[in-house]
Amino acid sequence: MRTDGGSNPNPGRAGIAFTVERDGRLKCAYCEVVEGKITNNEAEYLALLKALQFVSKNFPDSEVLVLSDSQLIVRQMKGEYKVRSKNLLKIKYDIDELIGRMNFKIEWNGRQENKLADHLVRLARGEIDV
Repeated sequence: MRTDGGSNPNPGRAGIAFTVERDGRLKCAYCEVVEGKITNNEAEYLALLKALQFVSKNFPDSEVLVLSDSQLIVRQMKGEYKVRSKNLLKIKYDIDELIGRMNFKIEWNGRQENKLADHLVRLARGEIDV
């Protein structure tokens, strides 16, 4: 699974996106605009939450490998960095509830390897056309 989120400006109008692959094939590509003004980090967390909700519903017994281009999110999810933002802590609590029932791993990957999710975020924000 690959996730991405971003706002423009920061904070501002945000989009979230994720893709799900299974057995080397794309199973889902999802994006949505987030109402209100939120930060890039909040968008990244919301994208992760939405992706995990999708996977837990549609592939409940699967191993989950999340690839994210947000070093902050990856390090916070691995416990290397503390989450201090109250807004992020609320979202992380929901994420932790989901991953407590999964075989979950998260790894960093560069933006170059996350092109589709990044494209979907910009599509959700209305910055590009289909």
